Amino acid sequence: MTSQTLLESFRIATVVWRESFEALLVIAILQAWTVHESVETRRRAARSIAGGAAVGMLTAVGLAFLMGEASDFLDGDREEVLQLILAATASALMLRMVIWMRSSARHASSDMKSRAAGLGKTGNWAALGLLAALAVAREGAETVVFLFGMLSGSDLGSAGVVAGSGTLGLGAALMTLVAFRSGASSFSKKAVLTFSQILLLALGSGLLMAALDKAVSLDFISTMTSPLWDTSWFLDDATGPGAFISGLIGYRARPELLPLLALGGYWTTALLAYASPLANKALA
Repeated sequence: MTSQTLLESFRIATVVWRESFEALLVIAILQAWTVHESVETRRRAARSIAGGAAVGMLTAVGLAFLMGEASDFLDGDREEVLQLILAATASALMLRMVIWMRSSARHASSDMKSRAAGLGKTGNWAALGLLAALAVAREGAETVVFLFGMLSGSDLGSAGVVAGSGTLGLGAALMTLVAFRSGASSFSKKAVLTFSQILLLALGSGLLMAALDKAVSLDFISTMTSPLWDTSWFLDDATGPGAFISGLIGYRARPELLPLLALGGYWTTALLAYASPLANKALA
């Protein structure tokens, strides 16, 4: 397995793990209120939530099909522009997701559980299913955008590698959910969530640099300067471990000014999610 294939497999598995875990966690939250309800209520809630989740998944599959068709339809510079847009969008969404997770995820979980309980206790099963469908569709759509952003323009040609990596990520998501529900310590839960956030930020950083490279190659923007230094003697970004790190977080052995400014802005914004007042709100 080449370093490029290993990188793409890792990125796919990471995204599928994080987004699948989020979707599974949402379903678990929607069902949590039924613990002390009657058997019939639990069954009806489970059917509604499962049906909604299935609709959400089909919506994500439909989006993937449409994006694939659009990609096949385009050629030349138009395809390059689409790849640029997808990479930039995925990077921005990953950064936004981490900021949101740090600022309001806990309150959102409580609100969702309360809404689900209210709908279930009034017998509004269709609305409960719709809530599940919207939640799963959102996670699925994000997964589609992230994967298309990462794989557009990639040389990864094996569908088996993509499917295997996705399956690995889904399996990891199921195991993570089981660990959460089995009573893992709050420290372990916090560590897993923080680890997943850091991985998302790293992937977003790499996608930002991929988008910048694409914009430069299309002559949309200039790098502003010639390379400011050269560390390829220590870690070459074209081969081996350096290529893996380059694709993952956007490392460049010979960086120009614009990429440095872009990375600096990205990581400065990301760090704000871990500083007051956002961090305080997340831990409240």
